[in-house]
Amino acid sequence: MIKLIATDMDGTFLDDCGEFDRQRFERVLLQLEARGIPFIVASGNSLARLLDLFAGFEHRVLFLAENGAHFYCKGKTVFYKTLESSVIKKLIEYYEDRVEEYCLMISNDRSIYIDKRSPQPFAGTNLAITEAHLQAFWDKIVRLDDLRDALHDTTITHAAFWVKEEQVNMLVAECNQVFGNQIHAVTSGYGSVSMLPKGVHKAWGVEQILKPLGIKASDVLAFGDSDNDLELLSYAGHSYAMDNATARVKAVAKYLAPSHVDQGVLAVIEDYLEGKEDATINH
Repeated sequence: MIKLIATDMDGTFLDDCGEFDRQRFERVLLQLEARGIPFIVASGNSLARLLDLFAGFEHRVLFLAENGAHFYCKGKTVFYKTLESSVIKKLIEYYEDRVEEYCLMISNDRSIYIDKRSPQPFAGTNLAITEAHLQAFWDKIVRLDDLRDALHDTTITHAAFWVKEEQVNMLVAECNQVFGNQIHAVTSGYGSVSMLPKGVHKAWGVEQILKPLGIKASDVLAFGDSDNDLELLSYAGHSYAMDNATARVKAVAKYLAPSHVDQGVLAVIEDYLEGKEDATINH
């Protein structure tokens, strides 16, 4: 029995323009609410971007932002796991000689700080996001002569890299090898690599939500497409990889859902609500 739904956003719930059918979602959400099934937005995105995406639904869905680190419910932050400043300082110093190749972004709710020598993050990529949302992201960027200055002047809550796609796996492996006792590096696609506190991921975040609700992992329906969804799909009793998912994600998930461009998440949920077996395609 499904008692909770958790879905990734980019490449999963959102279409190739970074949007979703709001009227269709409204119909689905009404049925979920009638059955008492919470809907969790589980994404590597910041809370600010997720709240913008779900304007009008803010108090009807749960938000698990930054790959499980930040849980926000009905206008309040319930928990927020962040990297210590000393760890971020080590990251800055370790990659200081490679800033023209590896764009390290450290941020809070207001600003995104990068080295002045770093390339413009996500420029020239096929990022599934509207031009307005991408420009809003760029507008937050502050370039510094020394990235360590941001640690003195403000509270930093998140760290991530943007690199070329072909460098992602090498960077993830290197970060986890060098900083593995303090950091969990994971990619969410499009050259983005998030730095999370050790032990934090989407499955960890969902588990913190389930405990007070008395819901078991076996009763969770989850969707994903990228490597930052691996733990969540391994954890959930009903796990779906999107048809456009990576090979590693498809290997972990129990079922395969239609592509994100075909609104596969809503299709699967609708079939469940209608009592059909599922909306899977051949795995």
